[in-house]
Amino acid sequence: MDRGSGSKRKEARTAAGSSSSGDRITALPLELRARIASLLSFDEIVQLTVLSRAWRHIHLHTPVVKIYLNAFLYLRDIYFDEANSVRGIIDEGAILALRVALGRRALEPSSSKVDTLRLVSDIDDPRMRRHAARIIALADARVIRFLAPAPFVRDADARRNAWSLDLPPAARKLEVSMMRHLAPAIAGPGAAALRKLRLDYGVLTEWPRLPSLVSLDLKDITVEAPFAPGAWCPLLEELSLFGCQMRQARVDIRLPRLRFLDMDSVDVAPHGRSSTEAPYGVITIDAPELTELEMDCGAGATTDYRSFTLRAPRLRLLCWRNQYSECMVLDVGRPGSVRFGGITLMSIYSPGIMYYREQMMRMLQGLLPNIPLEDLDDVAKPYLTLGDWSDSDDDEPKHENEKQLTCDLRGLIKSHGI
Repeated sequence: MDRGSGSKRKEARTAAGSSSSGDRITALPLELRARIASLLSFDEIVQLTVLSRAWRHIHLHTPVVKIYLNAFLYLRDIYFDEANSVRGIIDEGAILALRVALGRRALEPSSSKVDTLRLVSDIDDPRMRRHAARIIALADARVIRFLAPAPFVRDADARRNAWSLDLPPAARKLEVSMMRHLAPAIAGPGAAALRKLRLDYGVLTEWPRLPSLVSLDLKDITVEAPFAPGAWCPLLEELSLFGCQMRQARVDIRLPRLRFLDMDSVDVAPHGRSSTEAPYGVITIDAPELTELEMDCGAGATTDYRSFTLRAPRLRLLCWRNQYSECMVLDVGRPGSVRFGGITLMSIYSPGIMYYREQMMRMLQGLLPNIPLEDLDDVAKPYLTLGDWSDSDDDEPKHENEKQLTCDLRGLIKSHGI
């Protein structure tokens, strides 16, 4: 055997190993490289196409497309992974170049489908709105996450401009963070097929008609339109309301398919009312398929309700924390059907703990209608806990009304063998 040739082969293998270790990402399969490239903004991905032959078509396969049509913004949002300052695109030529790249991707038979579009655009600028609309149409993504940054002007009227989002045919999930702008009108060929909708930090004056919607998530939304979701999304199965202001005297939730309802710090009060006034909000929930209800209110975060009515014959889990209602009517089907959860009521300043205890008894009466009202207090007493409540760790004296009443709901139901 020629020792010289063996030495040359060893040197070749060493050189090949050094080369591959120096560019391991290029050696990965196209799908993995496309996922890694998706961490970049789309304009940066387009720049990768000049690196080498292996990267020439990478912009045709990234599952996530991120485009920022703003001069400068600080992204700190659940929809975007970036936590640093991001410099966006305002140059007309650069934006058109990205639109051309998306257009070619849409026409290329070998390209991959865009799964998620993350788009930031100033909705007060008509030019940016036009670019954003075209980008949404070209991407035709399944998931669209849209962020409208707060305007630099302090004029409140600047956030009351009406605008719309035309969804492409592939859209199934839409998330919009509006920074106190009006919520968009949702239209286009994808509106009828939309399955999930999330709206954050905005004002809703008119509900979109979304016949296929099954999940609705509202966070810090001021709702000025009458809240009756059954009229505009009858197939809704999951509803989450967090920190919302319902500028109505009445909220009607009548949904035949609703299964999960989460209401966290939901204030029901028409314009001109404050949390210091007498209770006036009226909430009615009629959901024959509802299995889980979570009602949570931070201390003093919302107004007291005038009445709360629930009809949910299939309810199995009830978690109720701190929301006070003068009138409480619960209809949950057969006695003891709610086997999981708990009830915690905190009296902060007013009303006193005696009113919260009355509400507790009204709630337990609805959950255990087979127990005579005159016996209910004695039956529930072993499972009720009364203690002090404080929202801080300091040693300041407690107000006499700062009390917390808790019911071990599961223990109470189980103790009676229901």
